Amino acid sequence: MYKRGLIFFFLGLGMKALFFGSIGVIAETSELQRQAYNAAFAEHGLDWYWSVANYCEMLKSPGGMNRIRSFSNEALAMDEVAIIHAKKETFFSEYLRRGITPRAGVVDCISKCKENGIPLGFITTTTQHNISGLSAALEDSLDFTDFELITTKDNVADEKPAGDIYKYALDKFGLEANEVIAVEDTEINQSAALQEGILCYLFAGEYATTTHNLNAINNLKIIAQQI
Repeated sequence: MYKRGLIFFFLGLGMKALFFGSIGVIAETSELQRQAYNAAFAEHGLDWYWSVANYCEMLKSPGGMNRIRSFSNEALAMDEVAIIHAKKETFFSEYLRRGITPRAGVVDCISKCKENGIPLGFITTTTQHNISGLSAALEDSLDFTDFELITTKDNVADEKPAGDIYKYALDKFGLEANEVIAVEDTEINQSAALQEGILCYLFAGEYATTTHNLNAINNLKIIAQQI
């Protein structure tokens, strides 16, 4: 449940940076991702098909290559997994070009941070290819140069749910965990920020399965209105 008092308390102390934690915080891409996986499987000659229900379950564990490997019951070698994942990213970029829009309140939240001199980070462990595709797809709505830091999986050895990427971001900004707010799209990604002591809000994506709903919000205007 959304804990309004926590936001008032924290922002009253002065937020020094806001971290957007995943692609799914910026735009709803889960269905496009699911379609891209299925297209990649077909092109690779596999008779796999991920339904919406399958994919919702898959999202409980981050990392596209890990999901493919797990679904194969570890029967596929990692080099083959990498080939399939690369095909998926190609299809995903193609589907992004059809057009997407930012999620509720994202534009307002970024604008308010810029107006008040609050630095923004896009703290992901996805690939640069996906970041570039998202940036191009949203260029009419968002300017990704507004992010002072954009991370990818190449910045750390261990992807989310490990908290390493958040440690990396705090170091780059020169901030302590209690000076930052993060927003994530799944509970497993949220745990990566929480374990580093960062107050993190759950802006759950359409296909995210939630259990605890810790600090859950449904529109980033909730944060923007308190800046």
